[in-house]
Amino acid sequence: MRILVVNPNTSGSMTDRIRRELEAVKGRETELTVVNPTAGPAAIESAEDEALAIPPMLDLIREAAPRHDAVIIACFSDPGLDEARALVSIPVVGIEESSLSAAARFGRFTILTPRASRVPAKIEHVRRLGLGGRLASVRPLEMGVLEIDADPEGAAARVLEVGGVAVRDDDAEVLVLGCAGLAGHAAAVSRALGVPVVDPNAVALATAETLAERRLRRRGV
Repeated sequence: MRILVVNPNTSGSMTDRIRRELEAVKGRETELTVVNPTAGPAAIESAEDEALAIPPMLDLIREAAPRHDAVIIACFSDPGLDEARALVSIPVVGIEESSLSAAARFGRFTILTPRASRVPAKIEHVRRLGLGGRLASVRPLEMGVLEIDADPEGAAARVLEVGGVAVRDDDAEVLVLGCAGLAGHAAAVSRALGVPVVDPNAVALATAETLAERRLRRRGV
């Protein structure tokens, strides 16, 4: 099966990180195409960034979708998810939607988001998905998306520190890495804190593989 993964920002280094991490966990029959647009914001940290990122991302999906069996939007705000689904017949998976649904199966979850400014949006997204009763907290790492990408060791340390606070003070039973750029940190943090840690990229890939394997398609597109 062939799966298209679109990082909606223009950061090539983040796209490379996402590619490396997903190549390590993909199924044997899965072929990945991991891309980013050449126009738009270098990082998505606001509603304005999302609005700017959506059109070039949709152009990529429109052009590449006929050669793939599923699409993953690799940004934790799931920008343009509904628009992408209306555009193509193959499954389109958002990393936020899929990972929050998975986390809720473990218990009360905390989202670790890059900036405090994004906390209200994350809470609203959880409520929109009908998972408000499972939300323990949303805690900011106070690192920008590009900073997370440039300093993976620093990002891992912050995830461990802030995640520990969420487990201790918020009674979080599972942590969700709320940024595609945090790919690869879940296993080490889970071992250190003794709780499940959801990597949204990996969960979205597993979801996309399952849907693609069953050859599900939308009608009328």
